[in-house]
Amino acid sequence: MTEKSISHPLFDRGISHAGLKQVRERFTKLNHERLLRTRTALLPRQQIFLDLLPLLIHINHPILPGYKSANTPCGIDGYTPDELTLERVRSNIARSVQYRHDEQATPLIHSVFLMGSCGTVAQAEDSDLDVWLCHHNSIDELGLQRLYNKAAAISDWARSLGLDIHFFLMDSEQFRRGQRDRISAESAGTSQHYLLLDEFYRSALLVAGRYPLWWLVPPSEEVNYQEYTALLHAQGFVGPDESIDFGGVSDIPAGEFIGAGVWQLYKAISSPYKAVLKLLLTEAYARNFPNVVPLCIDLKEAVYRGEVSSDDFDPYIMVYRRLAEYLSSRNEFDRLELIRRAFYFKVGIRLSQTAGSAAPWRRKLLETLIAQWQWPPEQLLNLDTRSRWKIRRVRDEHRFLVAELTNSYRFLQDFAQQSNSPALIKSQEMTLLGRKLYAAFERKRNKVEWLNPGIAPDVSEEQLFFHTLGFGEQRRWAVSSSARHDFEHDAILQEHEHLSGLLCWCFCNGLINDYTQLRLNARQDGVSENDLREMARHLSGHLPRKAYAADPHKHEAFNRPKVPEAMLLYINLGQGALSSLGAAGLAKHNSSYPITHIEIVVINSWGEVSSLAFAGQEAIIDAFRVYQQLMLAASKASAAPIIDALCFNDPEQKLRKRVRHLPRLLHRAFYTQPKNKRVIIKLSNGFHILQTENDELRSIHAHSYSTLIQCLGRGQTSFSPVLMDQYCAPNSALASIVDTATTPDCYVFFHRRDDFADLFVRDERGSLHYTTAAFSNVNQLLLPLVLFLQRCRTEQAGKHQFRLFELHQQDNRWRSQALDLNELITKSPAEDTRVQLEAIAKTDSKGRLVFDMRYRDQHFSYDKAGPALFDQLASQLLLQETRPTHYQLDAINLSSQPPQQTCVYLRYKQHIEEILNTSVLSQ
Repeated sequence: MTEKSISHPLFDRGISHAGLKQVRERFTKLNHERLLRTRTALLPRQQIFLDLLPLLIHINHPILPGYKSANTPCGIDGYTPDELTLERVRSNIARSVQYRHDEQATPLIHSVFLMGSCGTVAQAEDSDLDVWLCHHNSIDELGLQRLYNKAAAISDWARSLGLDIHFFLMDSEQFRRGQRDRISAESAGTSQHYLLLDEFYRSALLVAGRYPLWWLVPPSEEVNYQEYTALLHAQGFVGPDESIDFGGVSDIPAGEFIGAGVWQLYKAISSPYKAVLKLLLTEAYARNFPNVVPLCIDLKEAVYRGEVSSDDFDPYIMVYRRLAEYLSSRNEFDRLELIRRAFYFKVGIRLSQTAGSAAPWRRKLLETLIAQWQWPPEQLLNLDTRSRWKIRRVRDEHRFLVAELTNSYRFLQDFAQQSNSPALIKSQEMTLLGRKLYAAFERKRNKVEWLNPGIAPDVSEEQLFFHTLGFGEQRRWAVSSSARHDFEHDAILQEHEHLSGLLCWCFCNGLINDYTQLRLNARQDGVSENDLREMARHLSGHLPRKAYAADPHKHEAFNRPKVPEAMLLYINLGQGALSSLGAAGLAKHNSSYPITHIEIVVINSWGEVSSLAFAGQEAIIDAFRVYQQLMLAASKASAAPIIDALCFNDPEQKLRKRVRHLPRLLHRAFYTQPKNKRVIIKLSNGFHILQTENDELRSIHAHSYSTLIQCLGRGQTSFSPVLMDQYCAPNSALASIVDTATTPDCYVFFHRRDDFADLFVRDERGSLHYTTAAFSNVNQLLLPLVLFLQRCRTEQAGKHQFRLFELHQQDNRWRSQALDLNELITKSPAEDTRVQLEAIAKTDSKGRLVFDMRYRDQHFSYDKAGPALFDQLASQLLLQETRPTHYQLDAINLSSQPPQQTCVYLRYKQHIEEILNTSVLSQ
């Protein structure tokens, strides 16, 4: 044992006050040197914060920064401000400040620590500082809130000095038990405990109050931490108010490496270089599991050996050396080079430039390392000009970083499987982090990739030039910072299938700022430079300028599933849809919506930006499908997404005004009760019936008005009312029928045409049946039909009502006039209400649906006669009638089949009557 070594066997009572004092003094000396380094790294006007921090927490004085209430918990164990501190208060804050030790209340603050890069080679002028405010566990919720408010006020004062300070209220007893606040943008929550403690013990600076009890536990006794500390207290080596105990770090569970790794992956979104260092350290630790030796133990061993050099045991240099040793042993020199760059950027000193006067010790330490790395001057110059890196260089660096993050993620997956240990992080916190990682790093078609998360401060360009490549379906848009017309591949910054997606990429990655000039290299496929700038202006009002996953203000959004926030439509870019219509304009166009090209940009609550495009006659139908899926997702949100459209080649904004009502129409159709509605719109290729099925939008195409009527007769599983777009056949009989038939009842409409009539039946589920019939008077036309419908309802056990309307056309518009159903029935002769002719459905031996027929008391069996049944029935009818007539079924019996809607009865009725009357005429 050397003269400086100190050994403390646990059970031989070899602990001595002198030995403990020596260890304490060594840690205190190292702590003091790093506090001085912290102070010298601050600007002169900022140093007062460090000088006054313990006093501001120790007392509540109305004139001091941070004062909120006289009842705020205060008083730091063992702290008394010296005269120099009080003089600084009087000379910089107020001369009237007085301090009397005997007037101070019982201390409720155990310790104040600085965390982070303070006092290390990585502390720069713009470094933020974390303050652990360790309080007594007896403070109630109100007291903690007051303490939090005071800390926030001190942070505000520090901000006025140019400092970024984050306070964390810590209860050491809760910390030892693993009780932590939930995860936030700045707090790791339950993702790590021992690893956070490891970082604390090797980097925290004691500003005032109790020192860490961990200092006094020899490295060899770390595994016996609880027993050893209990002995220190029991034998009186440590006073009750002298130390603070956060616990030991001997046994780091496997699950913690997983949670901590995911947390660092998240932190890499906004601070990739700092996070890569910590992530790789987690990997290096886990690779040696279960024989993990944390860096804080290395530090403690050095202190116990008497080695207290601030240079050799700088926390960040310790991290680098451990990583360099780890990667070198694995021959992973590309990763080592990335780690060196990350370390160099974290330190933030530009060695290619003349040395400044602040903190020369930091430069000296870094120069020593760079000499060992043998970096040439041009490499230093490249790294030192990172502030001027543009997107090409950023893309290369992003590729290295993502490869490293992907490698670490795979390692964590493999480690979790091999160790068979779940992550020691609450499941909801793991879900939140997973969502942020998904939003930031997941690559998928149509999603805009953010390339510059903390790599370079400004990649904006003074000018950007847009042009197209290829032809037809192979056409793509490209952007370049050069006006050259050869457009060599190395001049292109990015390509995209459509212009809106390319502009989104430029905005999200910072290539466009308020002063960037957007240029078009000649007119590109009908797109003008004015179109380009108009689209850019519109996008700039909606796009996020920062990835939400890296934005603390958007943290809460990731506690919920993602939902759409905005849908932007860019219609007919480069298409002369309306410009060629002349004076007739939109009103005379054969489509209600002359749209042949739509580009869509979607922004969701996680800040993901996606763009896609559709072309052709049914482009708007494709856009409707996107909208329907967005609204389905938005049903989980508290507010509907913003829908905004920009139409090109639309000088009088006629198309934009017409398009604007479509989201309201679709919302009314599919997201108000009843939800099983159908929407009809008219495009250049005919009519389209839109309806959702299994949460997907289906479209039925009808090329003509008559085909549309037929398509509306399709069966429905439940009541499905029809909505007609206001520009779709507004002056048609169908429009009047749709406006009138709004309830789940059975509506009968007829329109007289000399000696025949059009008949429409819109049944209880919304299906529409159309036929024609001879017309002599209303009673003869409607009574047989109404009686048939009533018999159907009886068999269906339905509750729907019957409503009669006559259609009239006047001044090129249709209206429906209601008729009295009861009057129609009561005026009819009794014999008209009897069932004379009935079809009875059954299934034959081959499983086919066939019909027996009954006329008065005679039965005609399909089993016996087969298809000749109708010839037999026709012969019998002709014997009973003096002259041929058009025979109608009085009833159809479908009781052997599953329940059917009325339109099914009507289709069978029409089919059987056609066969029967053809047989009659043939005889």
